[in-house]
Amino acid sequence: MIRRTATHASLMLVSAAVVALLAGCTQETPDAVTPTAVVPSPTASADQALAPSVVTPGDLDGTDVSVVIATSLVLAVPDGTEAEWTGTTDDVSIAEFSGGGPSEGAVFRPGFTARALGTTAATLTAPDGKTESFRISVVAP
Repeated sequence: MIRRTATHASLMLVSAAVVALLAGCTQETPDAVTPTAVVPSPTASADQALAPSVVTPGDLDGTDVSVVIATSLVLAVPDGTEAEWTGTTDDVSIAEFSGGGPSEGAVFRPGFTARALGTTAATLTAPDGKTESFRISVVAP
């Protein structure tokens, strides 16, 4: 009988410990929290990335395109032809052609990366061999 009482007491003690541990594991649910919007200060805005300029290749021939420094001039080319476009610039320190095509599960559009302030002549060659000549002016934001 003493053994049965001791076993029963041990079980009660273990059960109480388990309940206490589980109670400590529960997470309190706070009242609904409304997220606050983070509004950048005017000085913080200067550090944010700017969107690229997007153009259709047919709109480039004979034009002067302005591109903000440290952004890109992205070419809206037909799907499936991204890797078939080529381009050049007279001064790669101002703007440089960046080829398109598939990479790591994504498809990138071809374009020109604006590297330094200035103006350079550029050419773009389509998959059919047609070449368009234009100028890229890299400007400050």
